[in-house]
Amino acid sequence: MSGGIHWTKRAAQQLVRYEALFHLLDDIQTVDNIAEIARQAAAQWKYFANVAAWRLVVENDGGHLVIDGARGAAQVATEQALSPWDAYHWERQRPERVSMPEPDYAVAPPEHLAAPAISEIIVLPVVGAGRCIGLLSAAARHEAFSDMDQKFIRIFGGHLTDRISGILLRQKAMQALMDKATYDDLTGLLNRGSVIERLTSALAATRRSGLPLGLIIADIDFFKLINDSYGHGVGDEVLREVARRLQAQTRADDSLGRYGGEEFLAVLYPCTAQELAQAAERLHSAISETAFAIAGEVPGDIVVTISLGTASTAAGADTHTDALIQLADQALYRSKANGRNRVTAARQPDNETIRLK
Repeated sequence: MSGGIHWTKRAAQQLVRYEALFHLLDDIQTVDNIAEIARQAAAQWKYFANVAAWRLVVENDGGHLVIDGARGAAQVATEQALSPWDAYHWERQRPERVSMPEPDYAVAPPEHLAAPAISEIIVLPVVGAGRCIGLLSAAARHEAFSDMDQKFIRIFGGHLTDRISGILLRQKAMQALMDKATYDDLTGLLNRGSVIERLTSALAATRRSGLPLGLIIADIDFFKLINDSYGHGVGDEVLREVARRLQAQTRADDSLGRYGGEEFLAVLYPCTAQELAQAAERLHSAISETAFAIAGEVPGDIVVTISLGTASTAAGADTHTDALIQLADQALYRSKANGRNRVTAARQPDNETIRLK
């Protein structure tokens, strides 16, 4: 009779643990926030397995996402290099049980997995397509893990790893789509639509704050001749190098984009008329003062210059997007008409600054 009661009690306990496991699996399946998933796992894992502390490592875009759980809380971090413990087990790709304390073990576990009263650690690699994609380390307090504990840890650990990996893959795919919609494939700068959107936002900020904004349009001189003389591959190389040099001279809070073909647009906010003139000179010098080294069958240097037109709201210019672009574009046209390779400011009443070089 007592044996039957004991079996019934054990079956009831197992049923409760299964219910806790499946409840947590359901909960994390409906959440896309990794920090929240980690928090729920840390808070509820104890209800179906004797896990006092744990660490999950998952591949993430050339690095690793590391989640550490202990005392009902979890921390999420991104690490480029694996810790010695994680690197050791990641390379071995096989499950292990580590009795604690074990001073002669190959590598020391993370501090939270080796806290007082920890009796053992189980390490479960998650392998896909013949390589390790995740690593779970779980620590037991006081008593070693039972067979049922290990079963539940394997089930939940596998699901948790898959869930986190799936979210990371979706985030990467979404970021790739956003980048494609935002950035120019060739130069890596903002594309036309994005840089105009930045200009529109900056102009709205200008109207609210009263702080001035500067706009620069730059065009590579005789770019068609470069393509015709050296080929479109060299032309692309020149575009990339121009973009790199312009970006190097642009403030972190400003916006630089490929406006179209061989034209570039820079939005500087806040920016006084004097700061705008100085910025345009820096951009001009960055291109014209150092020749472009090109590769190919006949390596050599190409002298590349740019013409620039500027407009500033500090001079009372219209703060509408199209109007300000038109002012800068007209100034660019005059740079070209006056011989190229120069900076020209938008016309203002009784005042125009043109730099010849």
